[in-house]
Amino acid sequence: MDINDFKNLKKTLIFAAVVCVIVVLSVFYIQIYGQNKIAVGCSYLDPIAIDLLAFFAALFLIIEGFVKIFEHSGDSIKRQLTRIMRITCGCAILALHVMQFIHK
Repeated sequence: MDINDFKNLKKTLIFAAVVCVIVVLSVFYIQIYGQNKIAVGCSYLDPIAIDLLAFFAALFLIIEGFVKIFEHSGDSIKRQLTRIMRITCGCAILALHVMQFIHK
């Protein structure tokens, strides 16, 4: 790995981390704000198996995205966007289902 590959990898990882933090904070804000608007308290009726399946699917997206980023470490951020989107979707799914799991 040469210095340009390392710079591209560093930029990609920083960008992915920033986007994931923004998405997770947005998910938490929307979920908390939405709960305050509901007059009657509700519970999540999904069985726990749904949360576990979503948790593992989210982990798969996150891990697979990072593996592909490291495999193609020399690619620019523009070429890494779909991998970053996979990681971001995985983080959003993980955040939602962790919140639902805690609520149960």
